[in-house]
Amino acid sequence: MGEEEAHQRLAIFKEALSIETNDRRIVDAKILHGTCFAIQEDAHYSLKEEIASKFSLRVHQDIFIVGSAKLGFSISPKKRYQPFGDRSDIDVAIVSHDLYERVWHETHQYMESGAYWQGKSDFERYLAWGWIRPDKLPRSPSFEFTDAWWNFFRSLQVSRRYGPYKVAAAIYHDMSFLTKYQMRSVAACRDSEKGS
Repeated sequence: MGEEEAHQRLAIFKEALSIETNDRRIVDAKILHGTCFAIQEDAHYSLKEEIASKFSLRVHQDIFIVGSAKLGFSISPKKRYQPFGDRSDIDVAIVSHDLYERVWHETHQYMESGAYWQGKSDFERYLAWGWIRPDKLPRSPSFEFTDAWWNFFRSLQVSRRYGPYKVAAAIYHDMSFLTKYQMRSVAACRDSEKGS
């Protein structure tokens, strides 16, 4: 993993944008499959395996490393093409209808109790897009999921088995929501390339 490799990966990605007109194919080939930039193949599998074990998920079908940790550079609009670096996160997409439903129902019960939290409107907005951002969940002793989530992912960083990086994850209802989210980023990259 190095700066030169990140530049090579970016050049290959931009070439794919110029050749391949199907954003879904780019997402499948470059983002959801293939090698991970930030961590070696064995560590990549081990990380997914640890997350799968914690949340009763399937390693190959439910867990994806995404973002700059996967590609070597970011494709999000605010950080487009910034290389993965020492301050970057390892972003994980968890695709699980069951986990999504569990968290959604627990959050609904919390809301039914009359509780309010600062990220409530953001939580609802992301929910409409088919994903749960744990940083938008309630932080309260009466909502135990949030602390358990952050403690687990913090332990992955503290272990340093996957480097010094923060490991962050989001939960998607199903593959279509994850794929569409990534396709929007790819389309925005394509548009920016046309304009440059």
